[in-house]
Amino acid sequence: MLSHSNEQEDIRHEMNFKTIVFVCINIIAFSVLILRLLQLQYFDFENNLKKAEENRIRKVNVKASRGYILDRNGIVLVRNRPSYQISLLYNGLKTKENRDSVFNRLLRITDAKGKRLLDSAALHFSFERGRWQKFRYQRLMEDAAPEVVALFEERAEELPGIEILVESRRDYPFGSQGAHIFGYTGEISEKELELPENAHYVMGDRIGKKGLEFSYEKEFRGKNGSRHVEVNAMGREMGPVAGMPFEKPVSGNALVTTIDWRIQQVAEAAIPENLKGAVVALNPQNGEIYAMVSRPPLDPNIFSLEKRELHKAWASVALDTAKPLTNRAISGVYPPASVFKVITAAAGLEDNVFTEHTRYKSCLGGFRFGSRYAKCWRAAGHGVLNVVGALRESCDVFFYQAGLDVGSRRISDMGKRFGLGSALGVDIPGERSGLLIDSATYEKWFERRGWKWSAGEILNIAIGQGALLVTPLQQTAMVGALAWGNGVYKPHFLKEITSPDGEVLIKFKREKVAEGQVLEHTRKIVLKGLDEVVNSPYGTGRRAIVPGIRVGGKTGSAENPHGEKTHAWFAAVAPLDNPEIAVGVVLENAGGGGAMAAPIAQKILKAYFYPDTLQVETK
Repeated sequence: MLSHSNEQEDIRHEMNFKTIVFVCINIIAFSVLILRLLQLQYFDFENNLKKAEENRIRKVNVKASRGYILDRNGIVLVRNRPSYQISLLYNGLKTKENRDSVFNRLLRITDAKGKRLLDSAALHFSFERGRWQKFRYQRLMEDAAPEVVALFEERAEELPGIEILVESRRDYPFGSQGAHIFGYTGEISEKELELPENAHYVMGDRIGKKGLEFSYEKEFRGKNGSRHVEVNAMGREMGPVAGMPFEKPVSGNALVTTIDWRIQQVAEAAIPENLKGAVVALNPQNGEIYAMVSRPPLDPNIFSLEKRELHKAWASVALDTAKPLTNRAISGVYPPASVFKVITAAAGLEDNVFTEHTRYKSCLGGFRFGSRYAKCWRAAGHGVLNVVGALRESCDVFFYQAGLDVGSRRISDMGKRFGLGSALGVDIPGERSGLLIDSATYEKWFERRGWKWSAGEILNIAIGQGALLVTPLQQTAMVGALAWGNGVYKPHFLKEITSPDGEVLIKFKREKVAEGQVLEHTRKIVLKGLDEVVNSPYGTGRRAIVPGIRVGGKTGSAENPHGEKTHAWFAAVAPLDNPEIAVGVVLENAGGGGAMAAPIAQKILKAYFYPDTLQVETK
């Protein structure tokens, strides 16, 4: 009996112990819950409220519109257009299962031909980057076509975190015309993001890469704004949030250029499509560039394509042996050919090495110098000429003899006086300085090779061959400055910067970059030669005549080691007594300057002096 009582007592104690343990566990559990609730509701209240608001309310950047580019008469040359971007907002995916599901569904989206729209590697990279940038849009597809946008809109409910954004994209309404001036924009690279001046950019932003787009990036960019929108559980925007601040974006400033689009279009059309070369037209009185053309052409609109198409277009352009990316007007360097004879003439006249009345030995088609026989371009010869006649008929023999008398140092110094051998500072990137060399510089440069200057080298330099290289911009500025007589001014495209409201913020002030002056008697004699090149019955540049306008010019045919034909040169300035415009033309492997380049200059000069005869498209 006692044994049974003890057994019941043990059971009762065991049940009491279990009850106590259960109660303690419940007390501990509820205590943890209470403490956690206390933490969430009291200690972490503000932080949790902020997170809840972030899930419900999203701050969205509103990108500013890029500033326009206009010609001097207000014609819009570069503008913006709307562009659809398929983007990923990683925060909208919520769970891993959701992320995997969306990833796989995106890969299954195909176009009408059954081709997958998104690349798996690129998509994986965007998802991985999104893990660390949950509230930043990752661009999956840019500049999507309307039919592609429709495919994603149809699947909106199946694709949480995927949104279609409308952005502004650069548009070049005239296609390849002016492309080497305007340049293009592209997505900022990681290397560019590391630069201190780009601290306000983020991955995915577009930035000027070449041309004016690069040079005036800060002016074009503007200031981004922001807005607050409410989102649902799927991460999709439901609409603006009342009472939340809205920061309006500020559009970029506009660039009013010195370009005269009528002249630009005439210059574009004047160069035959099958030729490579360049054209420059500028005002020698202040350096304003009216037109600049480089061939072969480049369409900057390709840089606004979506990435896959851009890569194809870029590969085609980058691998093109004709180098359409090169702006030959400022980056192409060529022997100046007979156009350089004006420098040789000016150097001799300035120091009275010869005068207007000096006559050298008769040109019989060549000149004997030691064991070398240097030919003249005209096999029959030119006979006896003075400096004006030698310029008019571009006699090599006269300038062989003049060069020997003048010497390399004087010729080099005169070239430097007119900006040759150094960059002029044009406000687009890529300008080269060319090459202007005398005997001392020659031996210094080639000392390691053991090369020595020989007296015969001056024969080449005197006629614009040998150790000489110029850009079309330099050649044009040189001839213009010689006629103007008051200096070489910095060539530029900037006329003024205006705010979105039209207020003028910056005006370009002309800047002298080289002396560009000779004695008046020197200038008059050289200009007389340039006059006769165009207007004399015996001149080599008669195809540049413009009725009613006194045009001066100089032809040239540069030796070309890479082709059978010479490079055709022509540089002109008008009116000679008060020059308003200088034009330089070079055509690679085209033949004679008088036959090929002078007619192009004539068309440009006619467009400038007789604009009423033109009909120009102004989209």
